[in-house]
Amino acid sequence: MEATGRPATTATNGGPSKEAHSFSVHLRHLHPSELRTISRIHLTSRDLHVLPPRHPNPLVAFLRWWASWAVPGMGMFGEAYTIFAIGNIQPLLAIQYPSCFGETEPRSCSQSAADSVTYAQICGIILGMLALGFAGDLIGRMWGSRLTISIMTVGAVLLTGAYGSSDSQFLAVLLFALFFFGVGVGGEYPMASSSAAERAEGSKDTRKHRGRAVVLTFSQQGWGNLVNTLVILILLAAQGATSAVDSTQAEITWRVQFGVGAAICLGVAVYRWLRLRESAVWTAERQDMKTHWEQQGVTLGHHSSEYWVILRFYLPRLLVTCLAWLCNDVIFYGNKLQMSKFIEVISGGSISQFKNKQWTLLNSAVALVGYYVAAFTMDLPQWGRVRCQTLGFAMLCLLYLLCGALYHTLLDQAVWAFQLLYFLSSFFNQFGPNCTTWLVAGEVYPTAVRSFFHGASAACGQLGALAAAIAFTRVSARATFYACAGAGAVGFLLTALFLPNTTGLDLHEIDRMNRYLLSGQYHNYHGEATNPRHLSRYERWRGYGLFYMPARDREHKRLQGNPH
Repeated sequence: MEATGRPATTATNGGPSKEAHSFSVHLRHLHPSELRTISRIHLTSRDLHVLPPRHPNPLVAFLRWWASWAVPGMGMFGEAYTIFAIGNIQPLLAIQYPSCFGETEPRSCSQSAADSVTYAQICGIILGMLALGFAGDLIGRMWGSRLTISIMTVGAVLLTGAYGSSDSQFLAVLLFALFFFGVGVGGEYPMASSSAAERAEGSKDTRKHRGRAVVLTFSQQGWGNLVNTLVILILLAAQGATSAVDSTQAEITWRVQFGVGAAICLGVAVYRWLRLRESAVWTAERQDMKTHWEQQGVTLGHHSSEYWVILRFYLPRLLVTCLAWLCNDVIFYGNKLQMSKFIEVISGGSISQFKNKQWTLLNSAVALVGYYVAAFTMDLPQWGRVRCQTLGFAMLCLLYLLCGALYHTLLDQAVWAFQLLYFLSSFFNQFGPNCTTWLVAGEVYPTAVRSFFHGASAACGQLGALAAAIAFTRVSARATFYACAGAGAVGFLLTALFLPNTTGLDLHEIDRMNRYLLSGQYHNYHGEATNPRHLSRYERWRGYGLFYMPARDREHKRLQGNPH
């Protein structure tokens, strides 16, 4: 296919042939070798399934819609239920093991090891995000999801039955179980996000509501957090431990609540092994990439060049998905892991465990509202991902700055105002960076490497959680508020400068652009992914938006037989 002086010809089916295309005014600038390469770029249709017609019964229709995101999100429910339980049960562990987790002297176990309960799980989560995120791109979302929930189930059983003949032996078993469970949790993040994004992308009926579908799946994290607190309250009330809690009541409470989490994970595991199917978008992209590499003379199913392309071209995006997530997790996990300290502050003094969990339940309910507000506004063209994350970080910075600056004044004269500021911070954390970081890290990268780079972004976020877990135990509550305000300010700047706006952008365009990149033809990609409205301020400053030429892109699509 070369641009010669011959007249355009007509294909046998009556449509224009590739020779006719080569004479389009939008293709004449291409060198014959470029034209040949571009013509071979192929993308399978992403219209892979059609939604069933809406059921005439409103209740059945609602339940079908609810199940479409609630069931896939049950892995996030199970991980949140157990992970956030650590902050809830630490006071109970201090009652049962006062010489290890409490303040009783002499110490029966290493103080540093006892303190590591707050972050042993985070180390496991980081490992799982990297290792299982990478595996998810190789073995697929179905097998990746089965693997993660299986690890979580075993880990939850280990937590439920953790035992040792001495305090130090019990601590060792508990730390191992937390780390093991954390590995599964780490894998759940990229698997759930990638699967949710691709499930929405696989149908033209759901594509325009992709943000809502993904965030609703993620909202199960909020339900897991809330239900865990509720289960602990019920267990304490059932034992009559609404004021003081003795050692036996404390052990029954934390073991049974872990047992409930293990049962949830087991149910999800059974569902995934029996009913879960592979992501149709991942399958289609894997076949497309196999064809692409075969054209390049490469027989590998997954080529290292894909990762180098990401690191070179997508580095600013990788920086913002990593560092913005880190800023968010300093705030989010720092608050969750230190929940008991904060609740004591906003409640105005030392309170019973039962009362403490009531405050925690209220905080979880406020946060849950934030998930749903984020979900139902995420796809609005006038709002979108960037504005949601920017506003969220800005509000967190302001609210925590007020908590720190007015700390003694509010505690002495207006505790209700302190409570209001704290609960608003929980709302804007969800109606902001906690939801958006999870969402955009699964949207700004190509399908072939989406799981790994989502996992890498999330792992960087967990470094923020690890830093918070270590540092926040060593500083005052007031200093913690200032640290969270600083993290919010840094997150705001990173988002405003480097985060692209994927609102309204079909993910198949990211895959098309990636194919041009791998073919050395990025300068000839003129599709929607270079539309300035989908680029970050940094990318617009670099001039990427100048490549956007819709008319040229339409000619490329016709040349390629592109289905979109």
